[in-house]
Amino acid sequence: MKKTVKSFAVLLVAVMLLVPALRAFAAEEDGAPFADSRYYTVGDYSIHYRVWEAEEPLGRIFMIHGFALSTVCLEELARLLVEGGYTCVLADLPDFGYSSRETSETERLPREDIMHSLMTSLDDGPWFVAGHSMGGYVATAIAQKYPDSVRNLLLYGTCGNPGSPAVSLAERPFAVKMLGGFMGVMSRCTPLVRLFLLLATLDIGFTAGYDIKKITDPFKIPGTGVGAVYSFTMLPVTDYEAVSKMPPILFVNGDRDLVITDSSRKQLRASLPAGSVDAVISGGGHLMIQTHARETADVTLDFLSCVNG
Repeated sequence: MKKTVKSFAVLLVAVMLLVPALRAFAAEEDGAPFADSRYYTVGDYSIHYRVWEAEEPLGRIFMIHGFALSTVCLEELARLLVEGGYTCVLADLPDFGYSSRETSETERLPREDIMHSLMTSLDDGPWFVAGHSMGGYVATAIAQKYPDSVRNLLLYGTCGNPGSPAVSLAERPFAVKMLGGFMGVMSRCTPLVRLFLLLATLDIGFTAGYDIKKITDPFKIPGTGVGAVYSFTMLPVTDYEAVSKMPPILFVNGDRDLVITDSSRKQLRASLPAGSVDAVISGGGHLMIQTHARETADVTLDFLSCVNG
């Protein structure tokens, strides 16, 4: 009898541990987390992405979100780009959104390798590759490493990546666990998350009416905070000489961005190749791709019409 009870207890614990993971990474046929959710497996990773098809596509845009965000922050801009004739693929980076989280046991792959693998599984390219904030680091890294797969970069609210202190942190498991736990606590404090959103948008109306669960729900997936630290360790330093030799780049920033400052953009701006467009969205904060989606889309579609010839 005792053996039966013990076995049942072990089974119950196993179920309790598995259910959150099963909910987080529900099968595509279950329609979670979105009706258009898809998953791609590469190595130890399950990558969540969404495909929004244009009726008569002029091209394909692969879109990568920024730190602590997900495909949701790309929706406003993607809808307008689809209306403008471009099929958009919105992807969650590892450790964010509804892609798998990394642990110390994950055989980790560089972000650019993971995203490039997904891109080429859908179409062997070349693609327009868009990145917001940290996603801009990844987009640039894809273009550096796989130039034949990228037609042009579309960079929003980003700069060059000088390297991250998280690299040294990753070698200290206790520090990673502490930092990851701190991020988890912050994500459960709705007023604090809303404050961060306000600082990123500088738009009181947008922030007040925003469904904050779009940000906090993915943080409920176990390992998000720790995974975010690991994720930063995999971001390569920007090769500015390589950037200067790329096809023209669209570089868009908000003039009220409190996250990416003018000084941090300076080196990337100076390295933009000939024919690039350096656009500033008036009144836009760090998340101008959401609050000023129309203006951002107009600049993007103008650029795309030029490079498409």
